[in-house]
Amino acid sequence: MSKLIWITRTEPQASVTAQALRARGFDVVNDPLLEVEYCSPDIDVARFPHIVATSINGLKAFTRQYATRHQTVWTVGDATAREAREAGFVTVHSAGGDVEDLIRLLKSEAPQGPLLYPQPETPARDLSMALSGFDLHPVLFYRTVERDARDARAQRAAITHILLYSPRGAQACAPYLAGMSARVLCISEATAQRLREHLNFTGNLPSAGLNIEVVASPDEEALFARL
Repeated sequence: MSKLIWITRTEPQASVTAQALRARGFDVVNDPLLEVEYCSPDIDVARFPHIVATSINGLKAFTRQYATRHQTVWTVGDATAREAREAGFVTVHSAGGDVEDLIRLLKSEAPQGPLLYPQPETPARDLSMALSGFDLHPVLFYRTVERDARDARAQRAAITHILLYSPRGAQACAPYLAGMSARVLCISEATAQRLREHLNFTGNLPSAGLNIEVVASPDEEALFARL
């Protein structure tokens, strides 16, 4: 049986993923569920020796507006760390996991001075609460808004796998899944949990043909390994 993979993540990362999967011989539906709208906060970035990046989108939102690269960057995972280095940051620390790993890394290393957090409008985790005692400054840099995934909707009967990269994406995906037979590969347990909540059930429903799976580690290679 041929596999048709629905890529739900935001652009421009979605096109990179699509290219990688096509190179591996997969057919894809590149139809993001969300799109990014950037904000333009007016802040004195020179006063921040650190940046906390919980996503590539947050880092891109910062770098598209500000040219300064003197900060130490603390990232949720390796993909965001690569993005930071490619953008010109020299000192980059990756938690190599999810936001809980990033919180543990920051608590362990205890960076001194104010930390700028370029956050989305609806963060999946309240970092201010998790990092109480740190001089953390969350600033709204971007928002993700839902879009109509028309191509995926038209091909829903043929889609065999769905890649979900965030709790926000999982929430947006839920309305599309009624009656579908597909494997839904989630990059984290938090992503799977958000999907289950919005589908109003817990765990897998093989009788309905929908199988929700959490991959071994919160990165794209782990998603690819389950295809």
